[in-house]
Amino acid sequence: MGEGSTTVKAFEVTADTVAPVTNAINTGLNTLIPIGIGIMGTFIAIGLIKRVIYTFL
Repeated sequence: MGEGSTTVKAFEVTADTVAPVTNAINTGLNTLIPIGIGIMGTFIAIGLIKRVIYTFL
């Protein structure tokens, strides 16, 4: 590195460059979490109803 040499930054990861990715992830999670909880609740309810029916048969 001689006199007058400068370094060029190839790529910087800043909050501005990552913001679209984090926004997309948050939007997806805001949509998928309630749907996932509903589906999980449905499967749990079906399992419980089957157990109750089989205990009385």
